[in-house]
Amino acid sequence: MDGLPPELLPESARWDGRARPEVWDLVPRHPAVFLLVDGSGLPIQLGATQNLRRQLQARFEAPQEARPRADVAEIARAVRWRVTHSPFESRWWYYRLARRLHPREYASMVSFGPAHFLRVDWSAAPPDIGVSERIWAQAGEFLGPWPSRRACVEALDTLRDLFDLCRYPEQVRKAPAGLRCAYFEMARCDAPCDGTAPMPGYVERVRAAWAFAAEDSGAIVESARGAMRAAAREMRFEDAARLKRRIESAERWRTLRRPMVRRERDLNHLLSIPVTRRKAYKLCLFRAGALVFSDMLSGRGSADKAAAWLEGALAAPQIVGARQRMEQTWLLAHLLERAERERVAIVPLRESATAAELLEAARAARELASKKPDAPTAAPPENEEGCEP
Repeated sequence: MDGLPPELLPESARWDGRARPEVWDLVPRHPAVFLLVDGSGLPIQLGATQNLRRQLQARFEAPQEARPRADVAEIARAVRWRVTHSPFESRWWYYRLARRLHPREYASMVSFGPAHFLRVDWSAAPPDIGVSERIWAQAGEFLGPWPSRRACVEALDTLRDLFDLCRYPEQVRKAPAGLRCAYFEMARCDAPCDGTAPMPGYVERVRAAWAFAAEDSGAIVESARGAMRAAAREMRFEDAARLKRRIESAERWRTLRRPMVRRERDLNHLLSIPVTRRKAYKLCLFRAGALVFSDMLSGRGSADKAAAWLEGALAAPQIVGARQRMEQTWLLAHLLERAERERVAIVPLRESATAAELLEAARAARELASKKPDAPTAAPPENEEGCEP
């Protein structure tokens, strides 16, 4: 048997022999995740589709010459499914099912990949800011997600320019036996690697860089502008040029950073997602890598129901493993970079939000969702994700 609890795929249709056309009357014309199984209940194909009936009819009723070499229709004896209400919800359920059914291969089956974060581990000696995908699964503080690995690396390079951080952290870890690099000759580094500069001062620069990255960067820009003007008045032109470069780097940082780039402890969001082909919406609570969906909400009083659901969801324990939290954070980052993001309202939440704040967040999410543009006329791929083992 497939070993999946009934609540994961609660609906099903079964048949003997090859499926007859009347079987499809039992199957909805709705978006869904589905699993085809054989006569023994073993999984054959896991998929996600925008129209379950049409997807199965096309697969099972195709002419003989159009059928793939491995004809699923010959061995499938049942289909199990769960109706979903948005592409994001479909991807989430597909990921959960793939992870359970195919624990070794699921990463290659899903449509999203790793998200990228800046990371610092203050327990390291000395601490260093780097790029990592392993949020929640690796020690340290994280900042992200960035739209791509390249954008994350550019952000890191900007921090190194602004605070004269070492480009070769492996040499700093060898201090005082590390090797100087060309940045020392360019007066861009004071060589903590070989002990020329005291290590405590370098660690303070790393702390200042992280604070700048995680908070508002405007203060350092204004401070540098004042110092640059003072240096120019005093004809310290090299200092003025260095400060000008720092200002340009800081401005580039402000351009690179997006509203959704946050510390990992602040990655708490309420998503309001329109239901496909319905005048309704569902809420999704993303909290530190854990995801939970509400029931469908619509009509008058939906904001009060949403607030009550949100209060209960925040109070419920989130028992999710570190790897799953990491991958679900990747899933959210994937949403942020898709055109689909334009139809999803995202409201940041404080972990200790009051009941009044929850109600306001629910109302804000509903209001934002109602102002989103209409869904695109182009339909998404009929079977966006699927795998036959």
